[in-house]
Amino acid sequence: MLMVAGAVGPLSGCGREARHQVRLSVEELASISAEGALVADDLARGRTKTTFVRVHGSELRAQAEHEAEKLNDDPVAPGLHGRIQAAIKLASDIGGAIDDLRTSPQNRAQARVAQRKLHRWADQARKLAESV
Repeated sequence: MLMVAGAVGPLSGCGREARHQVRLSVEELASISAEGALVADDLARGRTKTTFVRVHGSELRAQAEHEAEKLNDDPVAPGLHGRIQAAIKLASDIGGAIDDLRTSPQNRAQARVAQRKLHRWADQARKLAESV
């Protein structure tokens, strides 16, 4: 009996820690998306340089990809799998929109569309993080 209790105790602690790490990753996605929306807004208004969009956009996309990798690789409770898959999808969408900005920084109409999408995804990520 003690052996079972000893095995369950550490696992339950890992579950809380895993849940916390998932929440942090999803919150990071919300932040990345919000920052991407700011870049898109500046781009749509002609207030930034192509070089900045490409360099900073590359960093933001890499951060989104890194969070998706962490979410995919870390062991979590089965009850979190659906939310993790939703977060990974958000990371992909966010990274794709940022890549579009980097590819065509002169396209102001595309930047306006990306800004709206990135704002929406940031809101979705915040709500998703609250549900974890």
